[in-house]
Amino acid sequence: MGGAETAGDTRYQELFNGVDVSLWEEDFSAVTTALDALRASGVRDLRAWLAENPGFVLHAAEQVRVVDVNAATVRLLEAPSREALVGVLSRVFVPETARAFQAELLLLWEGGTRLELETVLQTLKGRRINVVLTLTRPSKERGDRVFITMTDVTARKASQTALEESEARFRNMADHAPVMMWVTDPTGRCLYLSRSWYEFTGQTEEVGLGFGWLEAVHPDDAKPSADVFLAANVRRSPFRLDYRLRRKDGEYRWAIDSASPRFGPGGEFLGYIGSVIDITDRKHAEQERERLLAGMDEAIRLRDEFLAVASHELKTPLTPLNLKLQTLARAAQERRGPELLERLPSDLEVMQRQVKRLSALVGELLDVTLISGGQLRLEPEPVDLGALLLEVASRFEGESQRTGTPIHAELDAEVLVGQWDRARLEQAVSNLLSNALKYGVGHTVHLRTGRTEEHVWFSVRDEGIGIPADAVVRIFEKFERAVSERHYGGLGLGLYVTRQNVHAMGGAIDVKSTLGQGATFTVRMPRQAPNASAARERVS
Repeated sequence: MGGAETAGDTRYQELFNGVDVSLWEEDFSAVTTALDALRASGVRDLRAWLAENPGFVLHAAEQVRVVDVNAATVRLLEAPSREALVGVLSRVFVPETARAFQAELLLLWEGGTRLELETVLQTLKGRRINVVLTLTRPSKERGDRVFITMTDVTARKASQTALEESEARFRNMADHAPVMMWVTDPTGRCLYLSRSWYEFTGQTEEVGLGFGWLEAVHPDDAKPSADVFLAANVRRSPFRLDYRLRRKDGEYRWAIDSASPRFGPGGEFLGYIGSVIDITDRKHAEQERERLLAGMDEAIRLRDEFLAVASHELKTPLTPLNLKLQTLARAAQERRGPELLERLPSDLEVMQRQVKRLSALVGELLDVTLISGGQLRLEPEPVDLGALLLEVASRFEGESQRTGTPIHAELDAEVLVGQWDRARLEQAVSNLLSNALKYGVGHTVHLRTGRTEEHVWFSVRDEGIGIPADAVVRIFEKFERAVSERHYGGLGLGLYVTRQNVHAMGGAIDVKSTLGQGATFTVRMPRQAPNASAARERVS
């Protein structure tokens, strides 16, 4: 019998010391007796009693006897031997351990048989370790024995603490960063949005986390943005995208969202960390720069086109003028008097027409220079509008007869007199009649006048090719025309100069046209011209 018990004890010790889990056995006899005494004295609520008598916990701990420990416990608590740990339990106590021991006392008081908790112990070398304790009582009747398993979680605890501290530092940094920060899990769900995100969008955590952040993205951008993000999430690659983000005041602002994948120590994919930056001001600046640059690709194009057209237009009257002069010079040199006299009238007419055309072109260029430089000057004087219209129309009589384009005047019977710059008004009428004869060739040109209480007006209507609807809004700009210069010529400056002259005198010009049915230009002029400074302001 004794031999069997000895063999059993040996086998028990082998198992007890062979496991790699820290095991020990404690004798709670004295503690059980103390608790029974408290119960007998009328204590019913041990938790409340301990709050009033905190010294009892350490006193009770000193009465616990460590009966046995295994080799793993010796190693864990850095003891020189098993015997160094057997005996008093309190030598491994620190303040945090007292709170755990109080939980043991409540377990015994309430008759429980098992308890698991995390606490801190002190090794015999003075090092603090974090442990998870599992306390087991064989039965309520054997309350004087408690068996304990102990797992060292110091490294895990340190790692967790470091992680929590790292996350706390990250959140603190992210919440105070000048950009919006976010973090996702491997599935793409947002785990964290910085405070600046909520302040910008007005969202709450309940709304923004997960995929709720997409609700703040412009409806037209939400799906494309989600597609880019989820595709990158599958590839686990960095990405960058632009979208419009709704600010809490309802305004959509352009934002750039960029992110990089996160990986754990073992290379496992953890999700993304990214930032969102409001780039609206930069976007507007870029768009403005692009607009200015485009206006400059455009200005250069118009300049080059204008130079080419101007060169062509200036050469056009010079060529026949030069030919006529050469012919006349040759006839004079060859002393062909009769022939020279015979052709001189027609040649002079051609040359005068070309000189007039050349003069008009140069005049337009000079006018544009004056207008662009703010140097347009007005010299108002009393002008009879009807008389001026007839006088200018008479200058086109030769061209009118030559091209079969009669000018029909329907003028107000009353005298229409106002204070205007005669030269500028003549130029406006001349430009409009010139256009009407050019684009309405072969059809009647109608010239009319009228008045209101404060204004007088005149109109020039042709029955020619008309103006395309898309060209009506731009034909008064520099170098613009409704048709190709190859077919009708001109610098594209006549209507621009006309409008500037009319505006300088306080007037207005408009046009109505149907393609293929001609065009009507109407000029309205105040009876009193503005002063010089007001005129310059109108032109600029």
